[in-house]
Amino acid sequence: MDLPPVTQEPTGQRHPGKFIWHDLLTPDTLAARTFYGELFGWSFREESGYIQILNGSRPIGGMLRIRPQQREKVEAQWLASMSVPDLENAADQVESSGGRIINGPLDLGMRGTALLIADPDGAQLLLLDTRGGDPEDREPGLGDWLWNELWTLQPDRAAAFYRKLGKYEEVLKGEGYRVLLNEGHWRAGIRRIESPTYAGRWVPVVRVEDPASLLKKVESLGGTVWVRPEESRNGQTALISDNTGALLILQHWEFPSGAEK
Repeated sequence: MDLPPVTQEPTGQRHPGKFIWHDLLTPDTLAARTFYGELFGWSFREESGYIQILNGSRPIGGMLRIRPQQREKVEAQWLASMSVPDLENAADQVESSGGRIINGPLDLGMRGTALLIADPDGAQLLLLDTRGGDPEDREPGLGDWLWNELWTLQPDRAAAFYRKLGKYEEVLKGEGYRVLLNEGHWRAGIRRIESPTYAGRWVPVVRVEDPASLLKKVESLGGTVWVRPEESRNGQTALISDNTGALLILQHWEFPSGAEK
């Protein structure tokens, strides 16, 4: 597949462990475009069957239609891409640490080369060696991807797996939560959950001004609200699924003056 690059202009930068792209895999891209266009104001650009997502003028992700086999129910999902500088070495690390290679290496044209993997809990992730470089670190704006959160039954095992794979220099440990850091940036979170049904998945987070104000629109567009801000731990997040079933989190976040997350 020849996919567009993750940056509009080549950067030549590499940020191992940074989450640099998100693709929605869904059986109904038309419905998904309506949902996200109305909810976040995202726009879309289609070429050769691939739909690029833009927040303002900046590409932030894509959509691919998945075609289920007869009688097969396919779960829509957001698939995140994490930067790695050496796919061969990353593949060895995945398999030696209890994960598995699902597919790859994959030649994605202008985007680069990728491996689709599953971690020891089964959470899927795309490891990407970009052709033109990774996006620069910057403060996410409204409608941008703010964060990525791994849900797992075994956070210590997950932290050990990803610390090696993503070359994270530090893991901050809190009550039921881990934060993966490198290059002075928070890169991702690991949340311990109790339910095996929902464990083993990465869930992306979109930065919004007020999650509560969007929930009626989520439902009117055919999505589902699973957790409201008043039910969340910090009162600033909402868990939803879109109108094709993909999970994501809406979060209000204020950056300290001059700081980046």
